[in-house]
Amino acid sequence: MVNLEKGSGRAISAFLADRRLQKPVRIELRFTGCCESSLGLRVDEADEGDLMEKIDGLTFVIAADLHDLVGDVTISSADDGEEGEFILTSSKPLNEWAGFAACKIKA
Repeated sequence: MVNLEKGSGRAISAFLADRRLQKPVRIELRFTGCCESSLGLRVDEADEGDLMEKIDGLTFVIAADLHDLVGDVTISSADDGEEGEFILTSSKPLNEWAGFAACKIKA
């Protein structure tokens, strides 16, 4: 369901620790207004019906219908994760721009 590229798990853990957050990280669909939809990350509680996966001490959740739409998601750190930015790509891209831009975790 979720694949972490080298360094991305460590960067997400550091983001959560710096903010003293202990909730799951949700993979969500974002709409920016000017471009097509993209995948993003948000610290959130798990909802009933969510798919959940634990990797490297982190818990990731995604709505089942979103997982059906995008498939497995790979999370990569942008700039070694120092700025808290990540690139999300999926096995079934949403559009031609999927994975093009970095996103920050919404807390």
